[in-house]
Amino acid sequence: MHRLFLVAAVLATVSWLVAGETNFVTYKLSLRWPPAHCDAPSSECKPKVLNTFTIQGLWPQFADGEVVPPYDPDTNRCTKDPLKPDQILPQMRSIMEDLRKYWPNYEDYQDETMNENFWKHAWQLHGMCSDYPDNPLNYFKHAIFLGVKYIDPFKGTRIIPRFAPYMAKDISDAIKEKLGVYPQIACNEVGGTVQLTEVRLCFRRGRENSPSILQDCPKRYAYKCSADTDEIKFVPHLLD
Repeated sequence: MHRLFLVAAVLATVSWLVAGETNFVTYKLSLRWPPAHCDAPSSECKPKVLNTFTIQGLWPQFADGEVVPPYDPDTNRCTKDPLKPDQILPQMRSIMEDLRKYWPNYEDYQDETMNENFWKHAWQLHGMCSDYPDNPLNYFKHAIFLGVKYIDPFKGTRIIPRFAPYMAKDISDAIKEKLGVYPQIACNEVGGTVQLTEVRLCFRRGRENSPSILQDCPKRYAYKCSADTDEIKFVPHLLD
């Protein structure tokens, strides 16, 4: 019986993915900390690494915290005829300066081609299945609005970049005390040290207005951090 229930659930999920229904309930705003990404051995960051949080993305997600998969005409037709990535830039000319400032690619934020490819990639992964599949300007404007408002999630808290690690719970609780909700903390691991790479904030989905009402993220940790007791380093700015 349990197996039959699981099969039915999977078939139902496939059904709505193919049918074009988007029953996600929240958006997740991901804010990236470039020094931690650029500290990784595989990084190809250019000098003058950014020393501020930047927008990584605005992601539709389901109630369980799983991100809506990218649009696919065969397996995830989440909407009808979304604008293709190569079509979005002409609509976004009015916000280019804000995109460069708040949503640059972290490896070389001065490279315009890399920036444009980064925005196209974000649209392909998340924008096409958002509430704005034919309006990239609104999608990116809403993300920038939230990004500007929360771009420094630790401002006014006791959490600052330093070489000594924090307990994961202390990082999470600091944002809870400031904003009233629990974030999702994402980490990488470099040389055996777990590092904070992203702070993610969750917002209630709103069809008429931009997602603006904060709520607890369903999943508190991601990637290399997974528990309140983890020790996490908030990497100081890298020297150029």
